[in-house]
Amino acid sequence: MQSYQVNPARKYFNFGGRIPPIHLEESPAEMPIPGPHTHPKLITDTTMRDGAQDPCFAIFPNEAKLEYFDLLHSLDNGTGIIDAVEVFIYQKRDLWTLEKLLERGYKFPRVTTWTRATPKDIKDLVQVSGGKVAETGMLASCSDHHIFDRLGFRSKEEAIEKYMAPILTACEYDITPRVHLEDASRSDVEGWVLPFVCRVMEETKGRACFRICDTLGIGVPDPYAALPLGIPRLISTIYGVSGAELEFHGHNDLGYATANSTAAFHYGCKRVNVTFAGLGERTGNTALEQVLVNYVREYPDPGLKLEVLGEIAELIQAKVVSIPQKLPIVGSNIFTTQAGLHQTGIQRQAEALGGLIYLPFDSELVGRQGVELNRIGALSGMDGIISVLNRYHEAIGADRQRFTGVSKLIKHIYDRIHEAYDGQYDQTQDSYVGYRATFFEVEELVRMADQIQAGQLKNP
Repeated sequence: MQSYQVNPARKYFNFGGRIPPIHLEESPAEMPIPGPHTHPKLITDTTMRDGAQDPCFAIFPNEAKLEYFDLLHSLDNGTGIIDAVEVFIYQKRDLWTLEKLLERGYKFPRVTTWTRATPKDIKDLVQVSGGKVAETGMLASCSDHHIFDRLGFRSKEEAIEKYMAPILTACEYDITPRVHLEDASRSDVEGWVLPFVCRVMEETKGRACFRICDTLGIGVPDPYAALPLGIPRLISTIYGVSGAELEFHGHNDLGYATANSTAAFHYGCKRVNVTFAGLGERTGNTALEQVLVNYVREYPDPGLKLEVLGEIAELIQAKVVSIPQKLPIVGSNIFTTQAGLHQTGIQRQAEALGGLIYLPFDSELVGRQGVELNRIGALSGMDGIISVLNRYHEAIGADRQRFTGVSKLIKHIYDRIHEAYDGQYDQTQDSYVGYRATFFEVEELVRMADQIQAGQLKNP
């Protein structure tokens, strides 16, 4: 292994509060040759640790954590692709949760923990887990912003010595250390990260693993992007020098978390670290469901039970925090349309020779059975109204003829809907006023249809 020297000078990436610029190199990062430290590709989950730090809720309830773990086990379905979860060990509730998770006895996901960079934390872990935890993550903040400005070390060498102590203590207790290189995308890669990683690999005899953290979500997936912001080059460089098993931990501040995680897989990471629905600090972490769906696009599906994603979404929504309705894969409204053109496509795709027209995949694939594909709003067409009314009558078992596009009733309903959205023209204001600003609910449409059919409303 090549020897690297610590650069004693401080190296900051201070963007003055502005959006961090990207610099491109003339040649791309190199993809490594596949090996046991890069394959098979695995996923680790930090929903109960880093996801629990989300500022949108005060606590991830203990019981919800146990339910989440059980569902994650079902989602993995014995494949081992969802390799591990990690939890804290500091509060009474943490220790109770750890005990209950270990009692499950699941082979996958494995239960791992997170500790600070102190030997005492490792010894505490051994005591509370009874030797049942074989791996722990441990913090090793690696940018000069953290080494000097946050932690107050006097030198980069001092930081290395501080971090080495718990790493070696973990090995003494036969626990694999997964060293978390916090803020790696703002680090002095050649002047600190590489010397540190090489020393760890040497003194642990290759046992240690590393988590490469894009802590501020400023990394980019472009293989031409320069260090340290270029995630492909960052991963490729660290792996090329050390040959260590690497894991990527991304944040989504600039919307690149999933793309960076996919790139990390390509350029040397064996694992990607995720949270369900992207829970976590600020904009959150890489989303589990997005990584899983893209995993089965790129690699052979090992047998994951993706329909469990719907159950997990219901759990999180009910017991932890609201999930954005438009969140990819698990949002409640991602299969629904209100535009007439799209509603016509949705209506016709069931019998289309070419398959789905306006959906990327069947909603049932991710556990969303019986999803209403149409909402009736200001841009809706008659096909959407037909679909909503027909599905309603099917659901209640009504024995009646299906509505079609030639139904006069549907045309009357369509006209009344758009009259409501038009409002009334006020000549003095030269504008439309009193217009509707909400969707029409299905019950409202049913009442409207019944009233028109009963002659209680005049036809327009």
